[in-house]
Amino acid sequence: MIGEIMMAARAFLNRNLTQDQEEVLTALCESAMAAWQGRLRDGLTPEDCRGAFVTACAWTALAGLAPALEAGAPVPRSFTAGDLSVSMGGSSGDWNRAMYRLQDRAEELMVAYTRDEEFFFREVAG
Repeated sequence: MIGEIMMAARAFLNRNLTQDQEEVLTALCESAMAAWQGRLRDGLTPEDCRGAFVTACAWTALAGLAPALEAGAPVPRSFTAGDLSVSMGGSSGDWNRAMYRLQDRAEELMVAYTRDEEFFFREVAG
């Protein structure tokens, strides 16, 4: 499945990476895959939600890669990631914020498949 995640990340990014950046992206994709797999609801596997899982892993990896890309190369003016399109006329900070929003979108995409990890207190009569 890592191959699918890498392919999705490259397609969403739509720009050439150096060999070093490819290695970082691979590590980020593997890390994202492990993290999302660990958050799946009991009884679910990545194959049960394959499309959402692959996309969420790719978006999470790209959000992690954003600072390195911003620091190491000219900032592209637009990109498309699934149904999310971002076009910028602003600064490189705009690019960085757009990439970080991918993590939020990944969270939204996977909400139906992951455990609720919210913490709350409940009053008990007593």
